[in-house]
Amino acid sequence: MKVISAWGLRGGVGNTSVLAMLGDALHAMGERVLLVDLNRSDMLRLHFNIPFSDRHGWAAARLAQRPWNEQAYFLEEGLWVLPHGGDARHGGPPPDADAFWCSAVDRLAARFSWVLLDLPAGGGEFPRLRARSDLDLLVSTADAGCHVLLAQAGLAPATRMFVSAFDPSRQLCRDLLLDWRHRYGPRLLPVLMHKDEAVHEALAQKTNAHARFPDSAAAGDARALATWCLAWRGAGA
Repeated sequence: MKVISAWGLRGGVGNTSVLAMLGDALHAMGERVLLVDLNRSDMLRLHFNIPFSDRHGWAAARLAQRPWNEQAYFLEEGLWVLPHGGDARHGGPPPDADAFWCSAVDRLAARFSWVLLDLPAGGGEFPRLRARSDLDLLVSTADAGCHVLLAQAGLAPATRMFVSAFDPSRQLCRDLLLDWRHRYGPRLLPVLMHKDEAVHEALAQKTNAHARFPDSAAAGDARALATWCLAWRGAGA
């Protein structure tokens, strides 16, 4: 089993959309996937048509002292989603959430080949979980704001970078990508996700672009990212 902790450099970079499409693409390739929402906004569920009014989730269950592992949604064979949970949306995270998930992921190895964790923006709330994960994945867009934040981020040695919503028609995007390839070298994944309206159209239909628009550019990029993940696993990373 491989554990990926994905977090946005800031809000709005598309981390949740990327993770949802990656999970769907890995599942389509025959992998057993669990996606877990560790973000209090509880938005991951919307990419898999789980109603926002539904209050099930791991954090809500823990705060109510109910079994957290009974809160996952079985979508189809090999694909599960564990929402954050409505009862915790307006409060702080459950006590010791970072330590809890460091322990919890080890108990999932027998059931899943991939556990994909959607972390809050900034990456600061789950430092131990990020260190324990097989891949600490920072998601960023190629814009001036993210360029400045990257210089201040203090990236961990194992952190890798993935560029989302890339617009090749914009000179600034192309220039920043070249700069980042030079500046961050192997940290930057060799695949990226292009800006694609299909991502927003799919979310409006309570699904993800890989599932709803399989011929879209974003879906193709998700498959490229999934293929990279499988090759990375096969290389013994």
